[in-house]
Amino acid sequence: MENGSLADFLLQTSKPTWYTRIQLVLGIARGLSYLHEECSTQIIHCDIKPQNILLDDSYGAKIADFGLSKLLKKHQTQTMTAIRGTKGYVAREWFRSLPITVKVDVYSFGILLLMKMIGCRKNFEMEIEHEDEMILSDILGL
Repeated sequence: MENGSLADFLLQTSKPTWYTRIQLVLGIARGLSYLHEECSTQIIHCDIKPQNILLDDSYGAKIADFGLSKLLKKHQTQTMTAIRGTKGYVAREWFRSLPITVKVDVYSFGILLLMKMIGCRKNFEMEIEHEDEMILSDILGL
């Protein structure tokens, strides 16, 4: 895509304006809504993160990299599968052997929203002194 990934965009020295961030968040939310509600075969992406959000020529957000995705049959709402995703964005259901639903993408989107779009913070920071502060979702109790 013309403007790279959301990860690259957010790493620029000057932070995007709040208006730009809101437009990006709305674009990502529309994309997830399409995958979860509008597709004839429901798609759980399983790896929503800044590197998988690409920006077109007008900085419109496009969800990409469906390599870990899970397709659900017409009337299926959950599935069982091995853990998929990126550390720091993975929902708790994966670790508890619970059925996977579209909520795992919503969780990852929430982490993306909190850390990258609002807080401009990494989801996983190796530089932190105390190990229990490395993963933001653990600090927030998510």
